[in-house]
Amino acid sequence: MNIFKSILAAVFMQLTIFSHAQQATWEFLMSTPQEDDYARDLIEEKDGSIFIAGRSRKLDQPYKSKALLIKLNHLGDFLDSIQFDFEGHNTLISQLLKSIDDQVILLSFFHEASAQGNNGGILLNYVDNELNISQSTSFFADSNYRILSANGNISDDGNLFLSITGHLSGALFHSYLIETNNSFELLKSRFLNTSPSTYFQLRKLDNYTYWAINELTNKYELFDFQFNRVQEQIIPEYLTSSFGVKWDSDSSFFLLGDKTNDYHSLGFIKQHNPIDTTGYTYNQWQTNDTLNAPAILNGIDYKNKDTLFIGGTHNMPYVLDPYHYPSPSWFVILQTDSLLNIRWERFYGGNANHLMTNLIATRDGGCLITGTRYDYLNDPLPQTDIIVLKLNSEGLLTGQNKLQESLLREAIVYPNPGSAIMQVRLAAQHPNALLELFDSQGKLMLSKQVHEKESHINTAQLPSGTYIYRLSAATGLNESGKWVKQ
Repeated sequence: MNIFKSILAAVFMQLTIFSHAQQATWEFLMSTPQEDDYARDLIEEKDGSIFIAGRSRKLDQPYKSKALLIKLNHLGDFLDSIQFDFEGHNTLISQLLKSIDDQVILLSFFHEASAQGNNGGILLNYVDNELNISQSTSFFADSNYRILSANGNISDDGNLFLSITGHLSGALFHSYLIETNNSFELLKSRFLNTSPSTYFQLRKLDNYTYWAINELTNKYELFDFQFNRVQEQIIPEYLTSSFGVKWDSDSSFFLLGDKTNDYHSLGFIKQHNPIDTTGYTYNQWQTNDTLNAPAILNGIDYKNKDTLFIGGTHNMPYVLDPYHYPSPSWFVILQTDSLLNIRWERFYGGNANHLMTNLIATRDGGCLITGTRYDYLNDPLPQTDIIVLKLNSEGLLTGQNKLQESLLREAIVYPNPGSAIMQVRLAAQHPNALLELFDSQGKLMLSKQVHEKESHINTAQLPSGTYIYRLSAATGLNESGKWVKQ
């Protein structure tokens, strides 16, 4: 097995504490010098161990990346990792698929290690619990296309329903739809190059019907046995990518998307039919004056449908490469009931650029989230680190730890640095709070009751400098931190 030796030099921190419900909570941070690491997917095994998949790239090799697979135990301790590529191609693990016999399938995509990135396709492998890879099968796409993503699902019959999306220079995005058996033998495929498409959240509904979300058109689409598109429907509430889906029956599902007609907020739907959008339930979570985006791969999951976890990124920058954008951002985690009523919300971050890629519910009632963290304040190099948080059923990291205390927020103050206006966001479980602002000498400069979920505080009268803010409430809120007025 090709062990990723450089992981031994990684800087990671973790904490394992058990709450009153005996739910493990911890943090894992992998920071490898001179490498840009990205986590896309994760799964929890029956023994509680965790696989995290993505890619690793050396900073001096911008067009060359390797697939990366990390294994942690149930306490967040690093156990092992591997890196691999497909015949020297730029390779990334896009998804981890759990087969019906409990084996794990690595769905990767690859392309030439160049700026053009042509001659690509997908790679399928089985991996065992010791990270041994076997049964490698590849499918190449049109050599003129740059392959940008691969997505898929394992059907109840054990077959794989997959998509490959590529981009032709000067043209639209086009996709392949593929079905294989569990030995990766090709059963059928179709290249859909007559209309724009990039498919995510694929599902085989029955032996004759296939379903997927086209993120380019924001539509549900149905396909027949030969992958002919037979029906489509605009997704309601102006929701766009990145879409997350959690099916709760053969025909109904929960959907998460970016609600773009109301600034950028997290919109979530309970839909009762794969294509018919009548009678759905809807709710949303938002903050004003900043972009909120769902987790890149999937940000909605549950083990008990009355305890639905939803995740995304708060204050995600308006750039194509958010991983290297020097701006603070947060992981935001919500919990709702089955009717989509929000119970609580938490923020993790604000001290670096965070981007959530995936969220899964865990067997102990909590959840796992993963993503990237770019510490632009302390590291001038444009490199991202992999971060994983194991939270309990209340979305908390329990115990005493300086890093964790600086990460967890139930109220946030932004922008920071700011100027004449300070914005205060209170989590849903705190309807009001007292805001106090102190100067560097400890003198109280401002005291104000905040009664709205989002408030704009006039700070024009305050001189420039560094202030300490404190937000407190009888509901248990007790937040403090530094705020800089420019």
